[in-house]
Amino acid sequence: MTRSSYTETALEELERLIVEEMPITQHLEFSLEADEDGRVHASAPLQPNANHMGSAFGGSLSMLATVTGWAMMHQVVEDAMEDMKRRVEVMIQESDIEYLRPVYENISVICERPDEDAIERFERMMERWGRARLELKCKIDAAGERAVTFMGKYVAMAKGEEHGDGAPGFHDDAPSGKL
Repeated sequence: MTRSSYTETALEELERLIVEEMPITQHLEFSLEADEDGRVHASAPLQPNANHMGSAFGGSLSMLATVTGWAMMHQVVEDAMEDMKRRVEVMIQESDIEYLRPVYENISVICERPDEDAIERFERMMERWGRARLELKCKIDAAGERAVTFMGKYVAMAKGEEHGDGAPGFHDDAPSGKL
């Protein structure tokens, strides 16, 4: 399995980028980490993310999961494309979240790295069409049990380049429909 190339410095830079470019994330007070298996972890304290009942606010849980998936997608693209910052935009296309139980502790999100087959398909689509997508799963546990499951479809799109017929959007033979 390909491992993530995230370094501590790269993660700090990514956190800075997220907070600067997505100002709504400032209140989360989150931090990112990566492990030896290529998973991305995000953590945030409960206090600035609490609701009126003392549990984590659903919007904060959703935002932190979205950002964690975005960080994973950013890393997959960066690993696949040397000039990613200049050429590719990463965005979320669609998400689904299931809240199973309240979170009464500091928030910890884990996003699994996609398997090699998914990454290879992603790289082929980027090469051919200049855009590709991945579905990423994030999970939040609380008190040793699953509290939140988040599924996000993320899209990477090359900037300033024409691919295929040059038309915007996914092409008919590209996987999984339209943007």
